[in-house]
Amino acid sequence: MAEQPTRRQFIGGTAVSALAFYLACGEESWAKDPAPKGPLKVAAIGCDGKGYTDSSELANGNICLALCDVDRKKLEKKAAELAPRHPNLKLYSDYRKLFEEVKGLDAVTISAPDHHHACAALHAMSLGIAVYVQTPMAHTVFECHLMRKIALEKKVATQMGNQGMASPLLREHVEMVQAGTIGRVSECHVWTNRPTWPQGQERPTGEAKPPDFLDWESWIGPAPMRPYVDGVYEPANWRGWSDFGGGALGDAGCHLMNLPHWALNLAYPSTFQLVASDTLHKESFPTWSTIRWEFPPRGDLPPCTLTWYDGSRMDDVKGADGKVTKGLVGNFPPKEKFADGIMPQRKTAQTPGVRDTGVLLMGEKGSMLVEGDYGEGRALLLPAKDFKGFKPPKPFIPRAVGGHMREFVNAVKTGSVSMSNFEYAGFLTELVLTGCLALHTDKKVVWDGPGMKATNAPELVPFIDTAYRTGWDLPGR
Repeated sequence: MAEQPTRRQFIGGTAVSALAFYLACGEESWAKDPAPKGPLKVAAIGCDGKGYTDSSELANGNICLALCDVDRKKLEKKAAELAPRHPNLKLYSDYRKLFEEVKGLDAVTISAPDHHHACAALHAMSLGIAVYVQTPMAHTVFECHLMRKIALEKKVATQMGNQGMASPLLREHVEMVQAGTIGRVSECHVWTNRPTWPQGQERPTGEAKPPDFLDWESWIGPAPMRPYVDGVYEPANWRGWSDFGGGALGDAGCHLMNLPHWALNLAYPSTFQLVASDTLHKESFPTWSTIRWEFPPRGDLPPCTLTWYDGSRMDDVKGADGKVTKGLVGNFPPKEKFADGIMPQRKTAQTPGVRDTGVLLMGEKGSMLVEGDYGEGRALLLPAKDFKGFKPPKPFIPRAVGGHMREFVNAVKTGSVSMSNFEYAGFLTELVLTGCLALHTDKKVVWDGPGMKATNAPELVPFIDTAYRTGWDLPGR
């Protein structure tokens, strides 16, 4: 078996290093779950939503020392569930205090709103604690660069929670593209049914007293302080506000764009732009948008475009009686992009299971259409007549054993590298965040990725690296 590279050798490279590292390790080192080396001492930041499952998965077989959540009800509910196996839990609403008081931690999950990801992760990594953080990895492009830098300096295991990364079907789809099944790919389209929360609005007036179980100061964290308004930000509507989330793109982009990003070694785009959208608002993401990136040649790979579609827009709708009226339809790629008459459409009670979220890769030999949120759904090769009798290539990407969290735990215990480590995830997240930047200018932006500069759009500087509230500065900055 090939000698396994160190984490430093791996994460000092580029986004394309992920596959190269796996191959260099040899399949055996990834096909087997390593023998346990004793339980890890762990903590969880965020106890609801993904945090509910993330905290349980990391605590399983390990020793959970602390939980943190700004909502005391959610915190106590999770603590009661874990207490029988983890009787010495300490509870916090402010993760800064957790990191000050809880000693000896090996790993932490971070499943808070996006604007907390970098701050919490950098606190942990500065102490040598391994980090598993939900998507997107960061809230700004600068945070992506800093998190990659600190992960390298501290030599800690890292993982972003794009769960589809561990799917054997996603890895098979990547192999198919890289083996040339559809030929050289020059065009990609990605679409989602998000947002499923309110967007396209101005900040509400007035304020209310936060409920006594909610630590609003800690919920706001590094973002600019604003009044609490019941039901506007908490518990889940924060995604629609640019101070806290990334809209539909921030929610689903790292999942859906993972397939083309990995399969085509996309790394830094050369340009990006907003193609179309609903009305833009200063602080809230639009109800629908179409965004396009251009990528230069990458080795022997040709230039490529990637177009993102989210939300629903008004358009002509033909009824059962044949009459055409205006109605809400999904924001999808043009129908001429799809072969064999296959087109996405919004799911309804009458049309369950249709493709209202997915990826289309267009190559010189045909197209690959992959359903679902994570790139691990059924893959259709189109036009079907050109792929009769097709058999997938022999696997050359090692398969994950035990799932996405297990890959992270193995990395913490053995020094191996999880597939969605911060070096890989940082490039993927930055791609998503440049799409969010496109919503703040009407220009086709020329992008200097390594320099974090929109060379023809200085108006984007405050969104590439933002200010932080006093006391919530980024460790390692």
